[in-house]
Amino acid sequence: MQAQIIKTHSLTILTYLALAALFVPTFYKLFSYGWRQADYSHGPLILGAFLWLLWREKKFISMPTDTKFHLSYLCVILFGLFCYVMGSIHKALLVESFSIIPIFIGTTGFLLGRQALAMVLFPAMFLVFLIPPPLFFIDMVTSPLKLIVAKTSEIFLHIAGYTINRNGVLLFIGDYTIVVGDACSGLRSLVSLLAVGALYAYLQNISNLKKAFLFLSIIPISIIANIIRLIVLALITYYYGEHAGQGFFHNFSGLLLFIIAIGCLVLIDVFLNRKTVYADNR
Repeated sequence: MQAQIIKTHSLTILTYLALAALFVPTFYKLFSYGWRQADYSHGPLILGAFLWLLWREKKFISMPTDTKFHLSYLCVILFGLFCYVMGSIHKALLVESFSIIPIFIGTTGFLLGRQALAMVLFPAMFLVFLIPPPLFFIDMVTSPLKLIVAKTSEIFLHIAGYTINRNGVLLFIGDYTIVVGDACSGLRSLVSLLAVGALYAYLQNISNLKKAFLFLSIIPISIIANIIRLIVLALITYYYGEHAGQGFFHNFSGLLLFIIAIGCLVLIDVFLNRKTVYADNR
């Protein structure tokens, strides 16, 4: 009996290794040009976090093999393989890399059953953050975000008493013109912060509803942080010149924004925990 269990587990591990080998060309493409996009340079970190999450839930691999035939999981595997083949043939990296998710989910459910799948469902869905979206989607999201950041920054600077005009995503303050570029739109920080927010919320010992709230709070946090970033950039440019605004601060502000946003996420988590404790003590 023990020998049969070891043999079954060995076959399961070999199946996962075969799947990993299948996606070697996909990850080569992602490292070569998919993650070269500025908005998706965090891709390798997402992959590392996924592997860490799998290691954290490594007990799933040793669970008893499900002897039932699950047609639904087999269909998920076939769907993933179809995406992989179509993506490879038509050189659609989005579709090809997306196929990792259904193939991994379907294989786990088919081999090990629902309980094992529940253990690795979040790590599998977390992989969505390493998939570079098509350029038209990036443009579709970036354009309104840039307008929101530019309009809101203009309003606050007007309230503060500064003479400022706006033409689309161009801000005119003093003798200077500030272009609200893609980096200032918040998309780059939003994608990476959503990944961090999802991971942070998943690791907290709170209800699923609070986890969802904590995760979704990243969206307004990112937008507000980028508005603050643009306002500070405009003020530095106004008082110290374009070189000061577009130099060190412009390069450093991205990291500063990320730290501030994570800090806000932690504060929201603390607030939720205190509300829970207060409700329990009543």
